[in-house]
Amino acid sequence: MLRPALVAFALLLLPASAQAAPLTTPCSGRAITPDKVITGEFDTRFNKSYVMVPFEVPSATTAVRVKYCWDVPESGTSRHTLDLGLYEPRRAGTTGTWGPREFRGWGGSSHRDVTISAEGFSTEAEYTANPRVEPPGKTTRAFLPGGIRPGLWAAELGVAAVIPQSDGDADGKVGWRVEIEFADDPAFADEPYQPAPYDKTAAVATAGWYEGDFHVHAEHSGYGDATMTETFGYAFTPTAQGGAGLDFITLSDYVSGSAWGEIGRYQGQYPGKLIVRSAEVITYRGHTNNHGSAKFVDYREGPIFERQTDGTFQLVRGTRDPRDLFDEVHAAGGWTQINHPTIFPPVSPAAAALCRGCFWEYSDEETDFGKVDAYEIATGPADIGGTQNPFTLTAIDEWERHLGLGRKIAAVGSSDSHDAGSGTGPLDAPVGEARTVVYANKLSERGIRCGIKRRHTYVKVPGANAPDLRFEAHPFAQRGYWKTAIVGDVVKAPGAGFTAHVRGGNGRRLLIVANGKTIATVPVTSDDFTYKFIQGGAGHWRLQLMNGSLVETVSSPIWVEPGSGDVERAPCG
Repeated sequence: MLRPALVAFALLLLPASAQAAPLTTPCSGRAITPDKVITGEFDTRFNKSYVMVPFEVPSATTAVRVKYCWDVPESGTSRHTLDLGLYEPRRAGTTGTWGPREFRGWGGSSHRDVTISAEGFSTEAEYTANPRVEPPGKTTRAFLPGGIRPGLWAAELGVAAVIPQSDGDADGKVGWRVEIEFADDPAFADEPYQPAPYDKTAAVATAGWYEGDFHVHAEHSGYGDATMTETFGYAFTPTAQGGAGLDFITLSDYVSGSAWGEIGRYQGQYPGKLIVRSAEVITYRGHTNNHGSAKFVDYREGPIFERQTDGTFQLVRGTRDPRDLFDEVHAAGGWTQINHPTIFPPVSPAAAALCRGCFWEYSDEETDFGKVDAYEIATGPADIGGTQNPFTLTAIDEWERHLGLGRKIAAVGSSDSHDAGSGTGPLDAPVGEARTVVYANKLSERGIRCGIKRRHTYVKVPGANAPDLRFEAHPFAQRGYWKTAIVGDVVKAPGAGFTAHVRGGNGRRLLIVANGKTIATVPVTSDDFTYKFIQGGAGHWRLQLMNGSLVETVSSPIWVEPGSGDVERAPCG
């Protein structure tokens, strides 16, 4: 549907967009002999929109190669940013623009030279030797191998940022160029890609507390990211041997799910460990993880335009809210997570450029937090030069705001690592820093999903060495304490008796946080420490461990609501 404000926006935009200023210089990089070149420009009114650029693919084509480039502002430190997605011909009977059925991959702004064919990806050795160059005819990581159907394809240019004149661009416009080459070599289609089956069998079939990282990238995200072998190897190697010592990770490569067909090639190498199929859905107003659905969901939340043959642009779809995206994930059996919600707030173009769209800008209404299963309260390094990562504090505060509004959302912590365990920059974090401990009925995609739905989580912000927590509550009842709640549960009673147990936390301070306020600060005097307290009335209680001024461990709450002494555990459905 076209919302009225967007229709007005389109009517304002169309006349100016016809004034194309093409890039006449070929895109840099590997040589290409393009069969088609398309050029144009966008002004600032296109910011955070998506433009479909159609091109015709002839019969007998076995591989499509697309290069693209754009100009830079004449001064200042900010830079234009255009992302690239590719879509194959629309199916017969399809109405509207290219959609999820036609999607063939997304590479953000890092993938400037992309190939799609019926064949799969290069080997890890080939990728490591030259991440940006595939062997002839192989499909670029982050894009989906498959036959090349003739007809009208589209390159999608995501307009992440057009720098205005006030920040250094002479005319406030970005000129762009798309170069397309068609190959008809039969050798590019003689070894069709065969995805490896994903084994859904539980890695561990018993209930327990499992440690994992809910936001991990590997080679199907950015060029040069760690390989799957490096990522899984580091994640699942015990800490005593230099690894992260995790039980599970969610492999959340960008958008497309192109890595899902590869995970099955590795599962057998890590018995007792779980790799969850996930994808980070990148939008220009926030990032979210699509966990466990194994279904691509449309990342294009902004308005979509199509380039017409005369060079103008027609609005073909209005905006889309993340709550609609969350519905799709849930319908496919997955669970949802908001990533790094307070990181790099877009207070200026320079701040926004540090991480395009990373800050969660959507309103509560657009989001519908009743559809959010997990909230990333810690992302990446626990500290920066010995000082608390400030975005952990702001994320906890924002999460507490939602809890105060009656929203029951699991706390999770993640690394957002792209380098397995080898990152060296001040903002880099190895897999497992931060990490989440989940009580699950089994170590499987469905088991972890159930643990998140029930909010049975606590976060170890600095990773493996952070203390562990157990938090229980027993409802007031006529016959005494007869039922037990753990983190995430709801006590239905006039009040409850609580028990906090800290393992490995000698010398820390235990904060008892009720309804967003610290009501007690308790010195932890041993590595096997227990503290009990009683509280009447309704609200939510959680634990937070401090090591000096640094946050170390944070639990999801236990809620107390009016009732006669029962314990309510959220359904997994």
